[in-house]
Amino acid sequence: MAEADAKPALDMMNYGMYVIGSHGPMGLNVMAAHWLMQVSFKPRMVALSLEHDARTLANIRETRVFSVNVMGEDSRELIASFLQPQIPAKVQGRAHPHRAPLNKLAGVPHKTLATGCPVLRAALAWFECEVEGGLPTGDHTLIVARVTDGGQISHGKPLRDDDLGWTYSG
Repeated sequence: MAEADAKPALDMMNYGMYVIGSHGPMGLNVMAAHWLMQVSFKPRMVALSLEHDARTLANIRETRVFSVNVMGEDSRELIASFLQPQIPAKVQGRAHPHRAPLNKLAGVPHKTLATGCPVLRAALAWFECEVEGGLPTGDHTLIVARVTDGGQISHGKPLRDDDLGWTYSG
């Protein structure tokens, strides 16, 4: 079976919708992410996979910390605003590739915690992470991190990528 034949099965995998927060030389940044999972109970650890050229990955490499915002079903519009890259030139064919970096948190209620990473007031819950290690994996980098803090903000059903009618897989 060819690798491409596995695409339909991979497309059936579902993922939570998260907003990853980071900070670096260009300030705070957030991005929508799917490929996140818990990998250990003791200590509590997660694995996060990001594209090699993601601004968030550059921030995480520099500061070794990030926040995870667990988003609810009512946050679809907010998530959509975080799907674009901070650096406009990253999107091929964009009409104005040399625009200034986007401030995706402009007008979005949030606070920063001990790590300096943003936590969104619209999130159902959040946790902060400290990087333990990383590994290049194809066209992404896998980050393994220890959960250092967290909390619940409100109640609701977590948003999944299939709730949006599309998938980041295959």
